Amino acid sequence: MTREETVDQFFDSVNESYDALLDAVKSANDRGYRISRKLIDEVEQAQRDSFDLGRRFATAPGDVAGLSASVVRTLTDGQSRTLGLARQLLDEVSDSSREARDTARKVIEANRGAGQAAIEATRSTVKRAGPAVEQAVNGVRARTRKATTGTTKKTSSSNS
Repeated sequence: MTREETVDQFFDSVNESYDALLDAVKSANDRGYRISRKLIDEVEQAQRDSFDLGRRFATAPGDVAGLSASVVRTLTDGQSRTLGLARQLLDEVSDSSREARDTARKVIEANRGAGQAAIEATRSTVKRAGPAVEQAVNGVRARTRKATTGTTKKTSSSNS
C-alpha cells in the first residue's frame, strides 16, 4: 500500500468514526424531540379533558349519571394515553440501546481501520528509515573506533 493510500485509509477511518458518533447524537436528539412532543401533546389533551369535565359539571351539576360517565371516560382515556406514552418510551429506549450497540460496532471497526493504517505507515517509515539509520550508526561507530584508535596510539606514543 502506498503512503498516500495509507494516509487516506487512516483519515477515512477516523472520519467514519466521527460520522457514526454524529449520527448517534442526531438520532438521540430526534428521539428526545419525539418523546418531548408526545409528552406535551398528552399534557395538552389532559388539560382539555379536565377543562371539558369542569365545564360539564358547571353547566349541569345535577346530572350525576352523565358526569360520572364523563369522569370514567376521561380517566380511561388518560390511562390509555399514559400507557401509550410508556410504550413509546420503552420503544425509544429499545431503539436507543440497539443504536448504541451499532454505533459502538462502527466506531470499533473504524478505529481498527485507523490502527491498521497507522501500523502500515509505521512499518513503511521504518523500512525507509532503517538503512539510513543503520548507515548513520555505522558511521558513528567507525568514527568512534577511529577516534579511539587515534587516542590509543597517542597514549602509547606518549608513554614510550
